[in-house]
Amino acid sequence: MPTTKTKPVRILTTDHAPLQLLADVERRTPAEVVHSALAEYLATHREELATVYGDTQALLRAGDIDGLTAALRRDAGPFVAEVAAGIPRTGRTRG
Repeated sequence: MPTTKTKPVRILTTDHAPLQLLADVERRTPAEVVHSALAEYLATHREELATVYGDTQALLRAGDIDGLTAALRRDAGPFVAEVAAGIPRTGRTRG
């Protein structure tokens, strides 16, 4: 798999061991596990992402900065809430 050198992804300290365990079980690197998870997320949410990108592109093409700002404010809350609802509450802190 070709790679591009980019900035490192920060993984929560509490996620290092489970990530390494998954990598070991699947005989892959932690980076390959993260890549696979990202690819699965993008495939699963393809239609939703395409809609958001399309709407954003239309607002940018029209030069509608106020509309873009309103859309981001309007859509960010429910999106963030939905994402947060799917994250287990374990009392984790950034690490």
